[in-house]
Amino acid sequence: MSGEGPIRWPDLSVAREALSAGDGSGIKVAIIDSGIEVSHPALAGVSLQDDVTVSCDGVNLRIEDGDGTDVYGHGTAIASLLLSEAPGIEIGSFRALDSSNHARSFVIAECVNQAIRRGYQVINCSFGCRGLPRYVMDYKEWVDLAYLSGVQIVAACSNVDAGIREWPSYFPSVLSVRGIDCERDEFFFKEGRMVSFLAKGERVEVPWLGGGTKIETGSSYAAPLISGKIARLLSSLPDIDPAAIKPLLSVLAKPAEL
Repeated sequence: MSGEGPIRWPDLSVAREALSAGDGSGIKVAIIDSGIEVSHPALAGVSLQDDVTVSCDGVNLRIEDGDGTDVYGHGTAIASLLLSEAPGIEIGSFRALDSSNHARSFVIAECVNQAIRRGYQVINCSFGCRGLPRYVMDYKEWVDLAYLSGVQIVAACSNVDAGIREWPSYFPSVLSVRGIDCERDEFFFKEGRMVSFLAKGERVEVPWLGGGTKIETGSSYAAPLISGKIARLLSSLPDIDPAAIKPLLSVLAKPAEL
């Protein structure tokens, strides 16, 4: 690498080696989801750095300690995929989704704000909102805060059509991901699209509630693979400029022809 001071843009050979050799050690990744069932055999006794539940009783926002459980199953699946990609990471669970797999925008915002305040470098959002235009600003506030704080936001796109505007995946600072049928270790980049990253999201076997497993399809399951790759880069290149992560990963990915 040339120059002095913080790494602005590493040589591509160095970056490829970092992506290959890194395991996410020392990197904190927050999962905004339905909780994580830490007792699931697939998680091998994972220890959560934070376990936070955010909810609303109709009037007040409630922030409570979690209890190592998952109310739906989705968060456990995401955690497993993330750990398979970057086993050295430190995981935090921030429960926003309820047992019906739904969440309110201000509950999600508080989960993200909690994660940023607690020093997480990557935040995985395997969900999307396609609501009224007024909801866009609810998401923009914390997406902008993450960008200014050097925090990487990874989000899943619509499972119906990647061209459908959903939030937070349609903000340009977000690494937006579409699930496709490909090999587990492959990932792709599609230039000129708001949803520009692609990874395996079809017929994925994932852990679910009660120690079981399911075969699932969706962009939700592709997003943690990209989050894991970011963690691998950050663990090997700790001084890299956060703003370089998205363009660097786009160069390291295979060009998409889809």
